[in-house]
Amino acid sequence: MARHPDPRHRIAVASAQGVAPEILYYMVDDPHPAVRACVAANRATPTQADGKLANDEDASVRAALARKIAERAPGLDHASHVHTAQTLALLEKLARDQLPTVRRVVAEVLKSEDRIPPHIVQALARDIALAVAAPVLECSPLLADGDLVDILSTHPIPGAMTAVSKRPGLGAEVADLVARSDDIEAMVTLLNNPTAQMREETLDVLIARAPDLPPLHEPLVRRPSLPARAAVRLATFVADGLLDLLVVRKDLDAETVGVLRAAVRDRIERNFAARATEADIEQEAFEQEVASARVLHERKPITESLIRRSLDYEHDMFVKTCLVVRSGCTPATVRRILASGRAEAVLALCWKAGLGGDVAVLVQTRLARIETPLRPDIAELEPPEMEQLLALYDAPEG
Repeated sequence: MARHPDPRHRIAVASAQGVAPEILYYMVDDPHPAVRACVAANRATPTQADGKLANDEDASVRAALARKIAERAPGLDHASHVHTAQTLALLEKLARDQLPTVRRVVAEVLKSEDRIPPHIVQALARDIALAVAAPVLECSPLLADGDLVDILSTHPIPGAMTAVSKRPGLGAEVADLVARSDDIEAMVTLLNNPTAQMREETLDVLIARAPDLPPLHEPLVRRPSLPARAAVRLATFVADGLLDLLVVRKDLDAETVGVLRAAVRDRIERNFAARATEADIEQEAFEQEVASARVLHERKPITESLIRRSLDYEHDMFVKTCLVVRSGCTPATVRRILASGRAEAVLALCWKAGLGGDVAVLVQTRLARIETPLRPDIAELEPPEMEQLLALYDAPEG
């Protein structure tokens, strides 16, 4: 059966647990990758055969071997020194594999283990591929706060800080490093992590930066155990809906709630006293948000992933300002396009802002309230046609 011309028969042999190790060793040289992958995954395969499979030319074979070796490593009997040394040597080799897909398998299996050599986890945590580093950065109990600070302080890969911010019980020192960074996604993730330890000084830093960073507003308002002083500061700049959430929090004392209610009344009175129309107020607020977004964009470019995340959090005003900044269109033009109800015009705006098709669909449905969005490939759109559509909305109103 191990020599049968039909690979299905050979796969059945390679997958069987009761096959003699000598036969599995023979099948290491099978011409079919699926057969070799089954041999690699088989726990009865001898270590010598695993050593050959670690150099297999097919990534799926090495990935199958990586999963088996990584699952075996935490339970090694260190009394059997030779077998342990051979297995750990294979694990290190696979953790350094040239393809991220293989290294990622090792990281996913070992991300929560504490019975493996720490240097392997350290290498995975510093991997250049986020898919490899993220599981370990988020979960590994072998990474101390000092390790995390070192990783994040020495040119971390994009996304590493967000992965660290998800860690259960994240230490205060690491939280402070995230709060003082330029990574908005990581700051939002940190605030949404209820187990993260955060000193009041760190919270003050985030609140001080928040007026120019709208994505931080809601996570700050919903942050557990919010100090009274922080709540009052938030009340000076968050949107009315978030101010209402502050007022109904159960963990604030009566005096603080009184101050917040006064802030609500003050806003209502100021809105009624203003002579400008509702449209003028909205336009002025929008232009102020655009100015803040431009400052943010100059510090660190607004990315498509940030826009997608803001759409998920329903930060509509911030997304509109991002469209203004990234497209170069005027605030009035962007407002007209989003209010037009025309999918073609909204798509042209997304094209001008350099957004992908998936985000363009979200903008059409969530911001422009278009029930049947257009889903073409953004890269295939014709620039002259898109520019012509945008020009229609540059004309003065009326």
